[in-house]
Amino acid sequence: MVMPSSDTPALAFDDFVIDFAGRRLLRGGQALALEPKAFSVLALLAQGPGQAFTRDEILDAVWGHRHVTPGVLNRIMTLLRHALGEEAQAPRYLHTLHGVGYRFDLPAPHLPGASAEASVEERRHAAERRTSMSPTVPATTSRRGWWPRAALVLVLVVALLGTGVWFKRQVWVARPAPPSPAGAVATPTLIVMPLKPIGGRADGDIAAGLSDELISALARIQGLRVIARESTSLATVQPAEVATLVSRLGISHTLEGSLRQSGEQLRIHLRLNDARNGRTLWTQDYDRNANDVLALQREVAQAVATALTLKLGLAKVPAQKGGDAGFLRRYFAAQALLRTPASAAGEAVERAETEFRQLVQLRPYDARAHAGLAVALDMRAFSRPPLAAGLRAEAAQEAALAQRLDPSLADPYRVQASAACRGNRWEDCVRLFEQAGAAAPSDSQPYFQYAMALAALGYLDRAEALMRHNIERDPLNPSWRFGHGRLLDTLGRHEQARAQLELGRPFAPYARWFNAVWRKDYAQAAAIADKLGDSVDSPAYERLYKPSYVAATGALRDPSLWPQVETELRASERETGLMNFLRVLAPEAPAHAPALIAGLDQVRERSYSSWDLLLWTRDLAYLRKDPAFQDYLRDNGLLAYWKRHGFPKQCRPHADGAACD
Repeated sequence: MVMPSSDTPALAFDDFVIDFAGRRLLRGGQALALEPKAFSVLALLAQGPGQAFTRDEILDAVWGHRHVTPGVLNRIMTLLRHALGEEAQAPRYLHTLHGVGYRFDLPAPHLPGASAEASVEERRHAAERRTSMSPTVPATTSRRGWWPRAALVLVLVVALLGTGVWFKRQVWVARPAPPSPAGAVATPTLIVMPLKPIGGRADGDIAAGLSDELISALARIQGLRVIARESTSLATVQPAEVATLVSRLGISHTLEGSLRQSGEQLRIHLRLNDARNGRTLWTQDYDRNANDVLALQREVAQAVATALTLKLGLAKVPAQKGGDAGFLRRYFAAQALLRTPASAAGEAVERAETEFRQLVQLRPYDARAHAGLAVALDMRAFSRPPLAAGLRAEAAQEAALAQRLDPSLADPYRVQASAACRGNRWEDCVRLFEQAGAAAPSDSQPYFQYAMALAALGYLDRAEALMRHNIERDPLNPSWRFGHGRLLDTLGRHEQARAQLELGRPFAPYARWFNAVWRKDYAQAAAIADKLGDSVDSPAYERLYKPSYVAATGALRDPSLWPQVETELRASERETGLMNFLRVLAPEAPAHAPALIAGLDQVRERSYSSWDLLLWTRDLAYLRKDPAFQDYLRDNGLLAYWKRHGFPKQCRPHADGAACD
């Protein structure tokens, strides 16, 4: 990658400094946590302010011509914007050039006496004059012009001395780039409606499965925003929701269609509409044998992109045969079992595992069948702790086999990423989740798990930003509201968390209970505890834990009742074999911090929900003040990772460990 010369080892702007030599981004003198690839992208763009870089140029320069899907760069740009404190909709430094790539701009400098209404051309000439200044002031400088220039140099020198960065010759201040062209076209936003089966019930499975495949394929197109699968499914249950999404998210186009099956022949009819006026822009019929239906997704994606007049950026997905119609139907049905509501998840996952095993026997070289089996095994390990080791070992084998057969599939990366996180192999954890998200941009699961992995690493701000970003692309999915609310509570932003958790109802009432406790709204906490497990759809563990939540709510009002809570805590722990996390609220909890930290670490190693976030919760600072927390950071590799990639915002180096607020 081309880097600035040794004469310009750093770039200062606003309160940021890009330290190229030290590969650091500093703000106000503090180093920000930034992944190595993210810094490389920033350095590439910043070495030529105002210069447009295509996506291919960035990928080639930073990733070295290796096959990388476009979603990887999208995620890196999101992380950079978060680090620089800006949003994609209102960029100050990083500008998206739709259909081209990205450009880094420096803010126009403010000159004494300059009018706020100064033209772009005037600011450009002013920047040129500023760029040409020398750090030393010539003896012939007039009294009138000396002070502004000297003050500017002094401010830059002091700022850089404070960060430990010194320029060999002069401060590098590049001129701002020209503004974006007027009238730039907004990014097209597409919602893919589920294909309507025409014929017998059997067509429904293929129609639903192909709809998911189309969403996944279209989500890889550069310059096209596609509503994620979960929100699409929820929106299309009620037609009114689609209309709401059109206005709320600025949906510009809808893709609708139908599927008819006659024996082994499929006819797929697709229609692209302008969502704002209902006008049909493009229509097409496809007649294919069922063996070709999975390869059909790429052809359709390209046709839709052409109709939208977009530059194509599809990942190189190998054309593959999907098997006969019966095989496809069974595959899609097994996939659907893995998305069954929580109340029946255990039974459904076991059925999915059985089905995927049979599909693997039918077609030993079908990558998707092996990937599905890997996911099912990994999910079973979560619900069957005594069998977890064996199930996860087999899941790893199946994931590796699926990956060898087809490296473009997302599920194998996700299974491997989860294993890496549990094993404290954080470099692999981050890399594999990046690959999983890039391979399936429309799938919420890898992004959600990646955000939780960042939170487990202590990067709470980055995790929260990722949750917020995915709410925009998947607004009806309650899991994002739940995750966002949990992270906001962890950060101490309880009122904002309450709003998100309410939007995610009835998902995870225990999260709303803790939020009410943090806000000291014990009346609401009591109401939530009283209703735990009442619904027929409630998972069994809610009914199991209800007595402890009811008792804890009373004890928060009257601390003399905590002995009764202890009785309920022990009863639930005997049933589950896991610590009851209400213990963190007990009056004597600080004295038992080492045991609580160990219990929360056990939860993280099991990938058990979001309970390990309690370790980072602002309201539970006593956990991070205990010496056992330092052992946790060292033993689990967090401290070593931070030293390589930067400390989280709430932590800083201290002695041979870290001090975390």
